[in-house]
Amino acid sequence: MSIAVIPAGGQGKRMGGTGLEGRPKQFLQLGGIPIIINTLMQFEACPDIDQIFVVLPEAEVTDGFFLSLVEKYGLQKVHPPVVGASERQGSVYCGLKAVASLLERGVLQGDPVVSIHDAVRPLVTPELISKTIAVAAGSGAALCATAATDTIKEVEDGEVVATIARTRVYLAQTPQSFRFSLIFKAHQIAEAENIAATDDSMLVENLGIRVKIVEGVAENMKITKPADLQIAEKILLERAKGSKQ
Repeated sequence: MSIAVIPAGGQGKRMGGTGLEGRPKQFLQLGGIPIIINTLMQFEACPDIDQIFVVLPEAEVTDGFFLSLVEKYGLQKVHPPVVGASERQGSVYCGLKAVASLLERGVLQGDPVVSIHDAVRPLVTPELISKTIAVAAGSGAALCATAATDTIKEVEDGEVVATIARTRVYLAQTPQSFRFSLIFKAHQIAEAENIAATDDSMLVENLGIRVKIVEGVAENMKITKPADLQIAEKILLERAKGSKQ
């Protein structure tokens, strides 16, 4: 069994606008469909994903709007949303605790693979999701990442202090997939020891565990600025043209 946890608590201040009905950036339209729904449709279509847990701000959970979108777009794998925290790391942990509750009650079985993915990366594909799940099922931990193509400089106080070999540098994306027992332990320790990380694999690395790389794609971009939304629209159009040929 494989489960998706989708943190979607960002307010999108860099977008300079709001989504449907004044809501955060994950509800902005992309190809006529809210960004978050575009993302969830990819997980819905992935044969290796059995259930999807979405983590939202409390206001987005209590008013029922999100569930109305889930019903409108026929998303069968999506659970009722989970209330998240003020930061992404805390929101992911809220989603994992919801999974843990179902495991404790016997609703879910075994040690499933959990695939954690940013709600505002709507151009992920079911194939990429499946690849990370397959690797994590064997190794325990895997993340999508793309090899650096530019020269990487380490900078301090506005000055270069080192040049890093780009052959050793990858740019992390999501999904990042893990055995549930591993990622839940990593988050428990992080909370207990007040460890902050910029992604979930960093918390697993903190346990001394190597995380496998799954080659990502540049199209699997995170939408954070208005220009990103325009690029994503073009990519969607190109994909639609390709599917018709």
